[in-house]
Amino acid sequence: MKRIFAAIAAILCLCLVLTGCSKAYVPNASPVADYEGRADSNYSLKPNGATATSAPSEAVSDGDSVFASRKVIRNAELTVQTLEFDDFMNGMLGKVNELGGYVERNSTGQRGTVNNRPLRFANVVVRIPADKLDGFLAEVDGLGNVTEKNEAVDDVTDRYTDTEARLASLRTEYDALLGLLAQADKLETIITLQDRLTDVRYEIESYEARLRSYDSLIAFSKVTMSVSEVVRETPVEEESFSQEVSRRFRESMEDVGEGFTDFAKWFLGDLPHIVLVLAFLAIPVAIVLACTRKSRRRRRALRKAEKERKAERQDNGSEG
Repeated sequence: MKRIFAAIAAILCLCLVLTGCSKAYVPNASPVADYEGRADSNYSLKPNGATATSAPSEAVSDGDSVFASRKVIRNAELTVQTLEFDDFMNGMLGKVNELGGYVERNSTGQRGTVNNRPLRFANVVVRIPADKLDGFLAEVDGLGNVTEKNEAVDDVTDRYTDTEARLASLRTEYDALLGLLAQADKLETIITLQDRLTDVRYEIESYEARLRSYDSLIAFSKVTMSVSEVVRETPVEEESFSQEVSRRFRESMEDVGEGFTDFAKWFLGDLPHIVLVLAFLAIPVAIVLACTRKSRRRRRALRKAEKERKAERQDNGSEG
């Protein structure tokens, strides 16, 4: 029994030593065999669980070697205007497929109408290989009017290295436990070692899943886009005084022309209704006008009769 406790104590001491040395782990060390003896140095995943072709450490920005030795997660957010919604969406999604990316979310809807033209919007989240992110952003800028762009870089090198070191320690402990289990000859010792092996195996799988998650985020950058269909794009470059005046004048003339066009469309399109309404309104108006004329004729007749009576009385008075 003392030998069993001594063996377990030795294993625990070994774990403490390996954990204490985890900070000194070299990130570019050669791959470590996993607990089943397989070399496992790349946890990058493509969509649908396929392994990525390039290692995460190679996921660097176009022409930017500062990320070559770091583990970085690059994401971008774009606000885009477009005059031709279908053309932009087809071109953008086609570029995603061309670069080996995929669509994580795509929702579209209608946000109103202008000049009887429905205006649509889309909220899109795509994943692009990190080494092609800058090229994709440039393509989007060429397809539409990017009014706002935000990029974020999350350096996870330290967290990634710590996770790798902890995983290496657990694998070493797992191998040591397997060696003790092979030599154990008592049921109590076997049960104790198997329980610890189960715990260590669970921790190993947890850390491996964390590394796979890191590698997926590193290898594929997330681009979130808010796309709006507009009838007039917002200038994104600073304009001179004459350019701004010219643009505003042109836009005002376009608004006036669109106003006349809308009025003509409404008037001609609703002309039958307008005629019908005017016909119904004309009946009471005609009645009112007829009554007014009749009243005026009556008043004129009364005034004329009154004048004739006055004239008659005056003639009678002069004769007397």
